[in-house]
Amino acid sequence: MRREDLERYLERGDRLGFQKETGDDAYIGWIMLSKDKPHERYLSVLKPGEEPGFVVEQEYIRVCPYQVWVAEFRRDVYESGECESMDDYRLSKSYFFPTLDHVEEYVRALGHRLEDIKWAREIDSN
Repeated sequence: MRREDLERYLERGDRLGFQKETGDDAYIGWIMLSKDKPHERYLSVLKPGEEPGFVVEQEYIRVCPYQVWVAEFRRDVYESGECESMDDYRLSKSYFFPTLDHVEEYVRALGHRLEDIKWAREIDSN
């Protein structure tokens, strides 16, 4: 996928990613990429000092909008369509990055290339 296309898809709220090797057939894994945006409208109506935790979170999103979620999930629960719980995840970690260059460096260290990223539905992501 071209970098410009990836940026456009992320900007409109799409999630893309890679299948992740888990080393165990009982688990399925994903590396998912998304881009978040601060809630500007809500921030604009807050008075100074209101919702300080929310404001800090939104400022962090402004600085590091790219999120990479790395997960390993029980295959039997995924394939059954059952309601999932956090106990079904062997791994669920989010990492935040300021630019796609930083994301690219991270996913490359995991053995992937942004050019090979897939739509979530192509990799059976949940």
